[in-house]
Amino acid sequence: SHGVVYRNVTSAALVDCVRKVARGETWVQDIAVPSELTENDMVGLRVRDRLTAKELRIVALIVQGYKNKEIASQLGTTEQVIKNYLRNVYDKIGVSDRLELALFTIHHRILNEAAAATAAASQPQPGPGAGVTS
Repeated sequence: SHGVVYRNVTSAALVDCVRKVARGETWVQDIAVPSELTENDMVGLRVRDRLTAKELRIVALIVQGYKNKEIASQLGTTEQVIKNYLRNVYDKIGVSDRLELALFTIHHRILNEAAAATAAASQPQPGPGAGVTS
């Protein structure tokens, strides 16, 4: 028996998965996929789901043309740590250098949804009493 879940799995879906696998069943998480997605979009979604938030941040900076030293400075770490992250990203995506990484990322729109999610998360949230007038 096997279960496949993605990083974004809800707690309810995870519990469902564990229960079914414990009963000897196979369980695969359903994902909502709009019908207008292209194969490139699907590849991008699969790759993006394999990358951590920090890896996505580093990829975004690579696409913007930042060097390892600049990325390290911006993220408050060392250049060697960034090189280690990049090696992991290259392995996960199947590219061999930063140019291939940037081209693959742009072609498969890996950062589009991640950027939208980041923008939504950075919007100021109304505090208590917001919208209440006296």
